[in-house]
Amino acid sequence: MRRPVLKATLVLLSVGGLLTLGMSPALADDSHGDRHQHEIQQTVHVVGNGTTVALDHHTIQSGSIRFVESTTNPTTPDGGGGSQISLFHPKHGVSLSQFRRDLADEFSSNPKISARGTRELVRDVWVVGLADVQKGTPAVVTEFVAPGTWYLMDLANSMVPHLTTLTVRPAGKNIEQDSDLPSQVTVRATSADRFIAPRVWPDEGTYTFKNVSDTLHFMSMTPVKKGTTDAQIQAFFNGPQNAPPSFLVNGPSVGNDVVSPGGSLQLTYDLPAGTYVLLCFVADDVTGMPHAFMGMHKVIVLH
Repeated sequence: MRRPVLKATLVLLSVGGLLTLGMSPALADDSHGDRHQHEIQQTVHVVGNGTTVALDHHTIQSGSIRFVESTTNPTTPDGGGGSQISLFHPKHGVSLSQFRRDLADEFSSNPKISARGTRELVRDVWVVGLADVQKGTPAVVTEFVAPGTWYLMDLANSMVPHLTTLTVRPAGKNIEQDSDLPSQVTVRATSADRFIAPRVWPDEGTYTFKNVSDTLHFMSMTPVKKGTTDAQIQAFFNGPQNAPPSFLVNGPSVGNDVVSPGGSLQLTYDLPAGTYVLLCFVADDVTGMPHAFMGMHKVIVLH
């Protein structure tokens, strides 16, 4: 839902994801202390390689799930590589073939078709992240997952996804339903294609991402030079993009993958202190223009 844009312009989104299902629900981590001592916090460890997603279990119970993600796919010199893990399920009556057609439209180089693809994906599937990570920079996504058949895909290397199935059964007794994980930051992705978020964040912690819009959004945290402004970033997007932007710096990046309208998740990260830019490259559902080109970027400082 954006990688072709990155490769064709600035490759700002150099992130990757990995989902490893670490233990069966019955043996899952219960790390919330006395208040939740009788509730089981399920933990899923997932590994992506840029093309496929490996799970050590393919069945969990519905509830609040910790997805511990990493990737084996090395970061490339141009900022590519890593993994981009999405977790989704088709809405009632929608086939996987239809989903694949929608996804192909989303990645079209024709803006009209790309805009249509965004509308189709909103209509046809429910997407709940997970994370985009680089090798050596894992992340943990915590969110509620409802019963049903879910699919995971890694789009870092290919826009034709290999799907991995995750079966979510109704919750049994004492399965954690509402995580009490604290967030230091809340980010809202809006219908105006903007991020509402603080300018200063801790360099490690947990943020809550809420898609309060009527379209798809995701968010990468990409390192940039100290002093970089949103005006500079917008000037780059307004230009010809015939060279990498001067404000980019090498460094680890992380972020959450695409979330459907009304969805939310928590992402736990650990990044070097410095200046970063939040970006979303989903195609606008009217113009087909990537959201970042329309102003969906925000410079933040991690300390």
